[in-house]
Amino acid sequence: MTWHFDHLAFSTPDGQAVQDAFDKLLGLKPGRRPPFPFPGRWLYQDAQAVVHVIEQPSREETALSHIAFRTDDDAALVLKRVQASGLPYQVAQVPEDGIWQIFVQMPGGLVIELDAKAGVA
Repeated sequence: MTWHFDHLAFSTPDGQAVQDAFDKLLGLKPGRRPPFPFPGRWLYQDAQAVVHVIEQPSREETALSHIAFRTDDDAALVLKRVQASGLPYQVAQVPEDGIWQIFVQMPGGLVIELDAKAGVA
């Protein structure tokens, strides 16, 4: 199984401030974001969304939410591997994109998101 870095995600009470900081520092620009049922924005470098901003007004400060990796392997294979690890996990799907997100709770509290397409041949 080959993995590629996909994105970092931050939870924040002020999405605009995070967007502005990444724009000034790295030149990242807002772009398409699937219709998730919670507020946020995706910041792009060229055609790749490299920072996801999750807007949570109840938070007091910005914090790293998770680090995401993607693979071209089938989501069922990824899930089988995660289950074999014994680590706690949750599964979600990106609306309209067919990408499965497997959020794995790593030792120490870091969350890793593993992205894969279902039904890959």
